Amino acid sequence: MKSGFRTVSGKVAAILAVGMLLSACSTFQKESFTLTGVITDQGRECVTFRSDDGTLYALANKASRFRPGDKVRVTGHGALMTTCSEAETLIVDKIVLLGAAAK
Repeated sequence: MKSGFRTVSGKVAAILAVGMLLSACSTFQKESFTLTGVITDQGRECVTFRSDDGTLYALANKASRFRPGDKVRVTGHGALMTTCSEAETLIVDKIVLLGAAAK
């Protein structure tokens, strides 16, 4: 019985340790910045955004209602881990529509 308890408590400890490491990592990446640019159609897994300086970003959340060609202002921070593989990924804190795409 003790070996079963040790296995379970070891797994719980490992899960907690990973959670703490990930939260610590995201804390270091929390420096927010704001960019303006246009939503693009270059993403397969995530919505993509080309900033006014020409840099392509993948937007990890809060951007699914926007369409290619929409002019937006994005406030967010860099992601350490993501499923987006198109470009550097931003975790979006706030996204504001500045102008809708022409139909």
